[in-house]
Amino acid sequence: MAEQHWVSTSPRCNRTVPGQRDNCLRGSLATRTLWSAPTESAVPTSSRRAKGTIAMALALTLAVLPFARARAQDEPPDGTKHNKTATADPAPSTADAEQQRKIDILTQQIDQMKHQQDELVAQLKALKDQINVKAPVAAEGAATPPAPSSIGEHVAALEKDISTNLGVSIHGLVDASYEANFNNPEATASKGGGPNSPGGNQNQLRAWDTSNGFQFTQANLHIEKDGVVGFVSDLNFGQVANSIYAATRYSNTTSTFGSNEDFDATQFYLTYTAPVGSGISLQAGRFVTLLGAEVIPTYLNQNFNETRGLLFTLGEPLTHTGVRGAYTFNQYVGLTLGLDNGWDDVAANNYQPTLEGELALNNADKSISLLMNGTIGTQQLNHSNSKLGSIDPVFTYKPSFFPNFTWETEYLYAHEDNPVSAFPFIPSNGNSLVNFPPGPNGSVTITHGVDWQGVAQYLVYDLNQWEFATRGEFFRDSDGARTGLRQSLWEITQTLTYKVPETGLLARLEYRHDNSNAKPFYSNDGFNAAGVPFHTYSGQDTVTAAAIYAF
Repeated sequence: MAEQHWVSTSPRCNRTVPGQRDNCLRGSLATRTLWSAPTESAVPTSSRRAKGTIAMALALTLAVLPFARARAQDEPPDGTKHNKTATADPAPSTADAEQQRKIDILTQQIDQMKHQQDELVAQLKALKDQINVKAPVAAEGAATPPAPSSIGEHVAALEKDISTNLGVSIHGLVDASYEANFNNPEATASKGGGPNSPGGNQNQLRAWDTSNGFQFTQANLHIEKDGVVGFVSDLNFGQVANSIYAATRYSNTTSTFGSNEDFDATQFYLTYTAPVGSGISLQAGRFVTLLGAEVIPTYLNQNFNETRGLLFTLGEPLTHTGVRGAYTFNQYVGLTLGLDNGWDDVAANNYQPTLEGELALNNADKSISLLMNGTIGTQQLNHSNSKLGSIDPVFTYKPSFFPNFTWETEYLYAHEDNPVSAFPFIPSNGNSLVNFPPGPNGSVTITHGVDWQGVAQYLVYDLNQWEFATRGEFFRDSDGARTGLRQSLWEITQTLTYKVPETGLLARLEYRHDNSNAKPFYSNDGFNAAGVPFHTYSGQDTVTAAAIYAF
């Protein structure tokens, strides 16, 4: 009998083997012979060959039987028999073909995704190469570099154009602090403070650190353009701006004295380098004063101490508005001269300008330097015959035998002709300035010439990451024109500065003691009905913690 091919239509019985039939067991462990018996004519004459064929059939049956039993247990016991159809070429069932089709589709999708991933990685790499800030380099022998071809090259070219070709640089500084005044001064209305009291928790005779508590001291934005023609601007915000604005005469028609303003354009002037000798540096606009060892801080020029000293606060101007020229004769000598509207006057208050000057002397290695500063001119409103003159030498020494140590000394003397306007300060023991003729805005007019003088000494030791700065000062206001009270003041300040590595951040801790022979420092004891404080102190102690960031 010829071989038979069996095909099962059951979803689970779909194996087809030529010359063999599958058998699915349903609910029974009975087995069937998987091979039909061969006919007599199909058996070879050799008995050895016949025995071998029978042995192979039995072995195959025994090998397939366990799989058949397991498959029978998985089949649902519905008792339905397989429909078997003899065919010459058995084919897979419909379910198996559908499953294979899905596998093929999924394989194609995975291949496509892998191809897309490879393309995306290549695109990202190319984009990264374009974004890298790398200016195009000129070929050897070429006069100019090629035009930028990537985003990074465009950015680099723009930066070079601003900083190198245009010469514009932008920098900044931020200073925030907390200060504790051991006197706990309070001059609010609840304490009976009158029109002559400052109000609030105010530190007395200070420049920036006027508040007893947290304070936004300063934010400075410095914009500068170098070159033959350029400009400089310093925009200040915070308490520094408030104090500068209140001390500045911006207009002849509107007074800004004592006004609260959190913004001040402290410097804004044009620069031009005239081609004479080594070059005359000319400035026209508003600029900071030449006087003093201390400065209004910027990102590149900061002070040794956090609080400003007595000479800076009480004895010197902050800014001038006019023209100024500087010339360096050699490495030892330089000279600066200028004409301006006077001390802290943006608007001219009379018909005669003020002359300012600075003679700079130093040795070859600049370890010793002497600045001879001075001003002479009219200052009082509509009084061109009233002259104000000052002299202010500043000596600096950095000894080679004591590395990182700085010795700096400043002396100030100033005189102003009468009449002189002053604003009396009212301590608990009275003030004789109130006997002078009254002037506008609570001021009095001193009818004789006045003078003031002082000395400041700085000792600074810089240990790279740590800096120790000691300042001692004496200031004599013999006529009360600068402080509103005839008095002699002295102060000592100790400042510890920590330079946070690689950040541009400074952390400061400072102790300061002020002392006077006239008791000008408020307490929190309140005021009487006349606005006179019940008690004022001869001393004032403060502790300040500050964080400064320059960039």
